Amino acid sequence: MKKSALIHPYIERILRQIILKDLANKGRPHWDKPHTEAVAHWMKYLLEKIDNPQLNSKVMITAAYAHDWGYISLFSQKKISSIKEVIPYKKAHMKRSVELIERLISQRLPGYFSQSELLKITRIISVHDDIKNISDEDETLLMECDALGMLDSELAPPTLSAKENDYFMKHSIYKMRLPKFTHPEAKEIAEKLIEKREEFYSSLEK
Repeated sequence: MKKSALIHPYIERILRQIILKDLANKGRPHWDKPHTEAVAHWMKYLLEKIDNPQLNSKVMITAAYAHDWGYISLFSQKKISSIKEVIPYKKAHMKRSVELIERLISQRLPGYFSQSELLKITRIISVHDDIKNISDEDETLLMECDALGMLDSELAPPTLSAKENDYFMKHSIYKMRLPKFTHPEAKEIAEKLIEKREEFYSSLEK
C-alpha cells in the first residue's frame, strides 16, 4: 500500500515558489534560503521517523518553510549579518513570519487549511526562537528541526566566522536548544551534524 504524501504537492510548490524566492532575494545572504530548505528537509525526515498521528505533517512542513520568512528586508544584501546584528530582531521576525504566512494562506491557498490548522501554524512559528516558552511537541519539533538546519554544514553551509561559530555552538546549541530536545531521532542527527560542523571549521584552519 502506497504511503500518503506528508503534504499536498501543490501546497509545497506554492510555499517554495513564494517563500524561498523571497528569502533568496531579500533574506540574509547565503543563509535564509538554504537554512529554510534544510529545516524543511529535516522536518520531513523526522515526521517519517517519529510517525506520531498527533503531529499534522501539513502544518509542520508549512511552519518549517515559513518560520524565518520574517527576516526578509531586515538586513543588507551586500554583507553577512553577525549574530549581534540578528539578535534584536528575534521577536520581530517571528511576528512578521506569522503575518506573512497568514496572508499567503488566505490569498494563495484558501481552502487548503482549516482555521485550527492555521492557528497551529501561527502558534508554532510564534515561539520557535522563544526557547524557554516551548512546551508542546509540535513546538519542540520545529525547534529541533530549526537547530538541525542551523547545524547542517552540507545543506546550509555556515556563514559565521570561527569565533562566532564558537559562540553560536556554546550559547544557541549546547546551552539553549539541545537541552530542550525530546525526540531521540533528532538528538542522534544533531550529534552527527555537530561532528561534521566541527570538521568543516577545522578544515578552514588548514
